[in-house]
Amino acid sequence: MARTGITYEQVATAADALVGQGEKPSIQRIREQLGTGSPNTIHRHLKAWRATQAPAERRAARLPDELAAALAEELERQAAAARAEAEADALEAQHSADELSATGEQLEEQVEELSAQVEALESERDRVTGERDEARSAVAEFRERVRELEAQRDDARQQLAEARNRVTTLEEQRDEAHQARLEAQREAKTADQGRTEAERRLAIAETRTEAAQQQAEERAKALDAERQARRDDAQAHRQTLVEQREEYRERLAAMEKQLQDAQQRAQAAEKGQTKAMVRVEALAARMEALEGEKADRQRQRRGEEQPGLPFDEAP
Repeated sequence: MARTGITYEQVATAADALVGQGEKPSIQRIREQLGTGSPNTIHRHLKAWRATQAPAERRAARLPDELAAALAEELERQAAAARAEAEADALEAQHSADELSATGEQLEEQVEELSAQVEALESERDRVTGERDEARSAVAEFRERVRELEAQRDDARQQLAEARNRVTTLEEQRDEAHQARLEAQREAKTADQGRTEAERRLAIAETRTEAAQQQAEERAKALDAERQARRDDAQAHRQTLVEQREEYRERLAAMEKQLQDAQQRAQAAEKGQTKAMVRVEALAARMEALEGEKADRQRQRRGEEQPGLPFDEAP
């Protein structure tokens, strides 16, 4: 949002207040009176205010036309040169300030883009963390299945022990014992096959789980490293932005100082013009006095040449 500048009414009010206090209105004093305002804007309004003030009455000077024209032309040339230099300095300072403002806005946009990238990386990290949690849940399910298979294996072993006990008890009955032994062997074989299959499935599940967990951890580490790098870049950009802002502020302060110097030179030129006009008026008064003295001497000389006539009747 553009900043609202000071108005002519504010500058005119401050100038009237300074005049009422017996002080001469100037750019610095009006700026102190208002507490804000661009020196260029204050100068423009102050110049307009001065144009509205009633000029001081001056005694008309009788100068030769050529001398008066030459003096007026020289004074106008010096004043125009001072004004042109001050305006050029002010335009250059304003242009530099606009460039510094545009550069600052571009750096702010870069910082916002880096912040958006950091947020995207954090979102990706959360997604990978969710996948890792899902993998851990799958590992827990596989382990539960392994525990169930181990319980079945223990049951099979218990059954095998019971069968062997029956074989020992029925050892005297050969046929029945032989049949029982064969049956027990079959049961043991089946149990061993189930145990082998369970162990194979467990090994496969553990291998897959470890691979998924390792991959998830590697991706999480890579994302953390990249996020840290992004944060370091963002920090470096912020530091660079701070340094450039300080540099721009120093340059802007220097330009404002140059602008104030230019305005002071312009004021000095105006003061020089005023002094020159005073000297011209004094010279005119002096010439008028000399012409009066010369006329008196001429009248006195004519009175001496015609002593018979009164002084007032001398031709």
